[in-house]
Order: sequence, then structure tokens, then C-alpha cells
Amino acid sequence: MSDNPFERWDLDPLAGPQAITEALRERVEDATDEHERAAIREDWEALTLHPRRRVELALLAHPETRPPVGRPPRPPRRRRAHPPLALADLAALPSIGAALHAEGPLLPDVPLEDDPLLQD
Repeated sequence: MSDNPFERWDLDPLAGPQAITEALRERVEDATDEHERAAIREDWEALTLHPRRRVELALLAHPETRPPVGRPPRPPRRRRAHPPLALADLAALPSIGAALHAEGPLLPDVPLEDDPLLQD
């Protein structure tokens, strides 16, 4: 069992006196014997009646390392079924660029002075 009341009773170190009182009141109601009630009351007094002691104990408490409880992760998305492949899907298609350059260059290699569009 830890020496720190925040850890011992699973209290939030950022909680103020009212929140600590409510949490420890529930612990007292659930306590089974008088020894446990006395320990809870002693820790309650240390945490609520002595602000300096509460800050010291809060700084010495270990931080929460568990991830916050939230909504569960999304279910995986169903993948769409792909249609079966046909032989045409596996055939290599001709390249458009190769088809255009098969007859020669797309633009003639003419100096600007001889260009018929710029003559007029």
C-alpha cells in the first residue's frame, strides 16, 4: 500500500477539498472495519485541512499512465468486392504518346523565321 493518500484511495491529485471529501465519504461508507475508517479520516484531514500538505502530496503522486477511457475504436471498414479479372484486364494497352510519336515529332522542327503561322 502506498504512503500517498492520492494513490492509496485512487484520488485525482488535481481535485480540490470538496471533490476529495466526496470521494472519501464514499470510501467511508464502503469501509468494513473501524481501522479503515480511521485511516480514511486521517487522510481526509491531511488533504483538506492542510492545503500545503495537500499540494506536497499531489506533487508526489504518480501521474496517470493509463489512456483515458473513451469511445471504442471504429470497426474496420468492409472492403468492396472486386469483380473477377478478365483476359482483357491483363493485356497491356498501347501508350498514347508512343502512338503520336510513331509518325514523327508532333511539331515540325522549323526555325521561327520559316514558320508559316508567323509569316503573316
